Amino acid sequence: MKVWDAAIVGGGVIGLSLAWRLKHEGFSVLVVDKGEPGREASYAAGGMIAHCDLHLPDVLRPLAFASAAMYREWVRAVEDESGESADLRHHGAIAFLPEDERPVCEGARNINPDEIARLEPALAYPSIEQRTRAWWVPESSVDPRGLCRSLIGAAKHRGVDFVTGSAVLAVEAANGRAAGVKTAHSSYPAGVVVNCAGAWASQITPLWLPTHPVKGQMVCVVPAPGDRGEDFLVRHVIRTPEIYIIPRSDRRILLGATVEDTGFDKRTDADTIETLCRAAAKVVPKIGEMRIHDAWAGLRPASPDKLPILGETALPGYFAATGHYRDGIMLAPITAEVVTKMITGSDIKFDLQPISPSRFAR
Repeated sequence: MKVWDAAIVGGGVIGLSLAWRLKHEGFSVLVVDKGEPGREASYAAGGMIAHCDLHLPDVLRPLAFASAAMYREWVRAVEDESGESADLRHHGAIAFLPEDERPVCEGARNINPDEIARLEPALAYPSIEQRTRAWWVPESSVDPRGLCRSLIGAAKHRGVDFVTGSAVLAVEAANGRAAGVKTAHSSYPAGVVVNCAGAWASQITPLWLPTHPVKGQMVCVVPAPGDRGEDFLVRHVIRTPEIYIIPRSDRRILLGATVEDTGFDKRTDADTIETLCRAAAKVVPKIGEMRIHDAWAGLRPASPDKLPILGETALPGYFAATGHYRDGIMLAPITAEVVTKMITGSDIKFDLQPISPSRFAR
C-alpha cells in the first residue's frame, strides 16, 4: 500500500495551495475531497484580495498584507505550470466608506467626484449614500474558479495524487501521532494530515475543529443580447456598505454577497438575488440593463470567533488550515507557506497563537 508524506483533506483553494507548495518541498502529497476539488466555497467566492479592508481583524492583518504581496508572483507561477488563467486583475478598488473611516494600507487615497467620473464613468456617485467618502485602494481581484483550475493543473503537473468523491470520516493515528485518513471506502496512510475541509472540518473525528457554514449568495450579470461593445462597464472592484461589484476580464460582473446562518443550505432566493441586482444598479445604473447569467450560494467556513484555525492540533502530525471565513482566497498563498513551514519545522515570522487550534481545545 502506498504511503504519502502528507494527506490533505479538502480540495478548495487552501488545500490545493498547500498541496502545490508541499510538493515543491519534495513531499509526496495526496488530496482527498468529498466531491470535486475547487467546487465548494472557493468556487462560489467573489475573489477580492481586500487586504485594505478596515474591518479585517487586526490579528489577520500581517498575514493578509504578506499574502497580498505574494499574489502576483504566486499566480504567475501557478499559471505557468498549469496553462490556465486565474484572471488576476490589478486595477484597484473604489471603496465607499463612512466619513469617519479610512482604509488601513499604504497607497490608499481619497478621491473626489471628478476623479470618480474619470475612473468609472458609469458609476452614479450622487446615488450613493452621501455620508460616505470614496477611496481608491491598491487591491487586486482574482477569479476563484480560474484560480482553482490553475492550482489543480499545477498540482497534477507536479505529481500530487487526488482521491475524489469520498469524504474523510476520521484521522487515523498510530504510536501517538497522525498516520493517515479514513473514508467510507478506504484508508490512506500518511505521515502528516492537514484538515482543509472548510465548513465540513468539524465532521472529521477524533479531534473537534469547530467550523460551521455561513451562506453567501451571489449573482453574475452579463451584457444584454446584442451588446457587442468591447468597453468594460466597470474596471475597478467597487465596494459600498450595501454591495460589492467585481468585474471580470470577459465582461462578466459579479454582485454579492449576503451573510446568512442557514446551515448547509446552498439554495438561492429570488428576492435576495433581486435585492443584490437593485443595489448594484443604484451604484452603476447600466447594470440594471444587463441580464442575469447565473446565481449561486456558497458556504464560507467560519469558526466561533470568525478567525482561521491554523496550526498543529493536540494530535502530533495532525494540522488544521480551515475556518478562513471570508478571507480564504486572499490568505491562500500565506496559509500554504506558513503550514509548510510548520510541517518542515522552519521559522515562522508571524504570531499564530491567536489562531491556533489550541484555543478551542476541549
